[in-house]
Amino acid sequence: MRFLRRVSAEVVLVSPRLTRTRLGPSLLLLGAGLVWLRSRGLDPLTAVLEAGALAAVLGAGWLAGNARDRAALATALTHPTTPLAIATGRWSAIVLPAVLLAIACAVASGAPATAAAAGMVAACAVAAVALATVLLLGNSAAVAFFLLIAVAGAIAPEQLVALTNPGIVRLAAASILELGPALWRYRDIATGDLLSFGHALAWTGLGILFASGIVERQRASVL
Repeated sequence: MRFLRRVSAEVVLVSPRLTRTRLGPSLLLLGAGLVWLRSRGLDPLTAVLEAGALAAVLGAGWLAGNARDRAALATALTHPTTPLAIATGRWSAIVLPAVLLAIACAVASGAPATAAAAGMVAACAVAAVALATVLLLGNSAAVAFFLLIAVAGAIAPEQLVALTNPGIVRLAAASILELGPALWRYRDIATGDLLSFGHALAWTGLGILFASGIVERQRASVL
């Protein structure tokens, strides 16, 4: 019960963050931009995947990376709870608006329900990794993660490697896209591919566990 209360306490913070910070307008702008790109020829599945993944990175930045939320985290660490509960709660708070945006983008783009499901799963995996990244490295890493997904997330790694003189940056990006949560892989979720779903599920769990480890380390420094 204590675990669920902590998770619920984190999720409750979503509503004021959406209405009182720039997170809400940022998500609306992201959704509108993707719908506009869809009207200009962007593949509907890509638009939905981008909506879920990019919204998750934005949410991680606003719900875990800014100074106010870091201070709130320090306060929460003094209460009788567990790092896993805090990490799961933060992840849930990040996922909720990202999933809603993926669904809204699917409806606005005329994408099928399978595309919406793929976008939701992608949001879950990216949210977990983004949370751990922001807790460890701060919002500057979230910006880099956002740009990677926006620019190259839907590109298969072999396409980057096949470029003439791809360079160390492109090779590094290809490695991240091959191993980490990436939209090119999660496209197959829309066709029922269980390996892609398992990949997303694994990164969701690993991201939350890694985030809880970071929270545990922070608690040791606070207490």
